[in-house]
Amino acid sequence: MGYYYNKSKTGIGRIVDYLLAGLLDSPEVQLSLAAPSHLAETMRYAQDAYPNKAVPFVNRSGDQFWAGVENGLLRPFGRSSLPTKAIRYLFYQSRKRLRAEQADFNGIELPNGTIYHAPFYAIPEAISRMPRVHKVQTVSDLIPIIHPEWFLSGEDSVKRAIGAIPPDGWVVTISEATKEDLCNYYPHIHPERVVPIHLAAAPSLFYPVNDASRKQAVRAKYKLGEGPYLLSLATLEPRKNIDHLIRCFSRLIEEKSIPGEVTLVLVGTKGWKFDKITSELSRNAAIQSRIVFTGFVPDEDLAPIYAGAVAFVYPSLYEGFGLPPLEAMQCGLPVITSNVSSLPEVVGDAAIQVAPTDQDTLCQAMLTLVQSDTRRQELAVRALEQARLFSWEKHTAQHIDLYKRISND
Repeated sequence: MGYYYNKSKTGIGRIVDYLLAGLLDSPEVQLSLAAPSHLAETMRYAQDAYPNKAVPFVNRSGDQFWAGVENGLLRPFGRSSLPTKAIRYLFYQSRKRLRAEQADFNGIELPNGTIYHAPFYAIPEAISRMPRVHKVQTVSDLIPIIHPEWFLSGEDSVKRAIGAIPPDGWVVTISEATKEDLCNYYPHIHPERVVPIHLAAAPSLFYPVNDASRKQAVRAKYKLGEGPYLLSLATLEPRKNIDHLIRCFSRLIEEKSIPGEVTLVLVGTKGWKFDKITSELSRNAAIQSRIVFTGFVPDEDLAPIYAGAVAFVYPSLYEGFGLPPLEAMQCGLPVITSNVSSLPEVVGDAAIQVAPTDQDTLCQAMLTLVQSDTRRQELAVRALEQARLFSWEKHTAQHIDLYKRISND
């Protein structure tokens, strides 16, 4: 969905973007793409993202033909135009009537020793039946399984993906914490076949911004005011613990612990149970003017928003990796985050870690960074050092090492 609706692009989509780019640039990999669904969209994405590379697909030739017809009809129109929506809807309904929403693959066309890597969705059944093909499944987190109360009923894509991993399959996790969860909940999956590979923050998007005019322009664009602000970035949903952050910020205001000009800026789109957050605000009308909701912010505006903040606060209850704290550190921003799940792996000793439900500790951490220039500068230096431990080049290289290991197994 991310190709046609930029605001719907998920973290998984961004991760796949960087891995795909790294694999395409590697002389050690002969890469083909497979679309288990949304073939036309995936083909158009590949053509637009890599216009100078002919990226082959292994979907059946007939499916590729009709996807090409769909894209040919779509090409003259904008991505969100009414003709585009109508054409995509008609093709979707046709596939649905023909029961062809899910792709099929021809095993004869895949050479012996092929590695099929599913970065999110379950390994297709047609691929599972091919004994000559090695299978790899990425599992980013087990949150819907461990905490189903944080999701709408029927959210079982993670469960389906794990259930489709064959006995001889391999698993990539994005943190040691996710590997531990996976092996605890699914003891039949052998730990030696589960390989943690950390993510990274894009250096072209997240970096220290010293240009005062850029930071001022972003302040004006999103109505952030002229005073200092604490920043959080997340989809506004229960797992991100934003209501707890608002309660703690409100307490600091009520106790008159922080200066009156300090605000809390919340970047992100509204998620499930957003009413839990609005109810926190309705309890205290006095703080509503001290909290700014920006909504969706495009990539190009994120670095100056990060760089203009006093500190980044991320009290999430659970993360498979936790990219926002790493992005903030790569921008040179002091970070406060939770001490649970994968977050300690990401921030190391370069951030203030707090228990995600401990109000006293989070209040004290925010107060410390608002009041102490020395502490902020110390954490900013350590944040940049910690962020250098992660890179998309390393991410790609570790995947290639795994593919070699599987091929030689």
